[in-house]
Amino acid sequence: MTQPLASPGRYDFGLTPEQEATAGRIHREAIVFDLLSQHAGANIFDHYPADLRAELAATLEQAGNYYEKFLRSVIWPYEISRRGQSDLIADWYRQAGVTVISHGISVEDIPGHLYDLLVVPYQNLPWLRHVTTAKEMRQAKADGVIASYANCQPDSSIPHDLGAINLAYQRGLRSLMLTYNNMTTVGVGCTERVDAGLSNHGVDVVKRCNDIGMIVDVSHCGHETSMDACRVSSKPVTANHTCARGLYFHARGKSDDCLRAIADTGGVVGIVAVPAFLTDDPAPTIEHMLDHIDYVADLVGWQHVAIGSDWPLQAPRDVLEPIFQPANKIVGFRKEHRLDVTVNLKGFDDVRDMPNITRGLVKRGWSEQQIKGVLGENALRVFENVCDA
Repeated sequence: MTQPLASPGRYDFGLTPEQEATAGRIHREAIVFDLLSQHAGANIFDHYPADLRAELAATLEQAGNYYEKFLRSVIWPYEISRRGQSDLIADWYRQAGVTVISHGISVEDIPGHLYDLLVVPYQNLPWLRHVTTAKEMRQAKADGVIASYANCQPDSSIPHDLGAINLAYQRGLRSLMLTYNNMTTVGVGCTERVDAGLSNHGVDVVKRCNDIGMIVDVSHCGHETSMDACRVSSKPVTANHTCARGLYFHARGKSDDCLRAIADTGGVVGIVAVPAFLTDDPAPTIEHMLDHIDYVADLVGWQHVAIGSDWPLQAPRDVLEPIFQPANKIVGFRKEHRLDVTVNLKGFDDVRDMPNITRGLVKRGWSEQQIKGVLGENALRVFENVCDA
């Protein structure tokens, strides 16, 4: 079995020098789009100077609970950049060669706290640009800045007043997942006991998204709810961070029928880097992520495959463990789902490992067009069809 090397982005695929050069060029030229990024990852906190780490520790000590600690951890690298104390997070994105990342905001009747915390204070960072269209993403690549678009993973039901969706759209939201793991008034999540599909309200949510140019996402939705969304939507549907259940069975994966349904809408499937969703191998590697990319491409075509890493999370490990182990149950994850925030894929430990996806696809014989499609062009096509129209 191949083993990861010490430096980020250099997993040992056994590439020849010529293949390394090809992978490097493709990655530099491509628009690299992570549909569901979790920022830079937990490793980044180990790389700040001691005085800044001490400041972070003091900040987290003042937080009221572990969820607040997590939010402050996510925000802190951006805040340090805004203050001019360190642009480490920008440097890591540049090392990753990433063009487009994501940030989460909520759909509420009034502007949500995530919007106020993650967007408003940092919208004027010189290296970060909040975007809403594929055209703006391409311009960010040309300008050498990092683009970030807003998605929503609702941990509660989407309001019956559909004006909330319009308000979120005005705040920049462009991708709305219909449910998380649990059942809501919209539909049923993927870890529920039963799956009744979309409710009448859920159908209305899909249609409202279609009307205003919001992408409908079904990543955490149950099978019937996902299939209903594909039947109802007149625009491409995405599962922007999931995997193939036909390769490895997990509740968070999508069946072959569902993958075909998403592709039939013109949508894309973003493959995650979450070890528990990809394999039961006790030593998971990026090869398992690439296996799912291959599987979906073979099933529905490479034009419908994208990246939605969803891992690793950005917070110090002593913050992650206390909040997410008990929180998993609340949001619908159970023991059998094996979600463990302490485990990463070897070869995808933080955002700087993004080039390993390109390098692995080169090793597997993918063409330049296919690789650039998976890295970003396929996702951009969906944005052009839904958000730029």
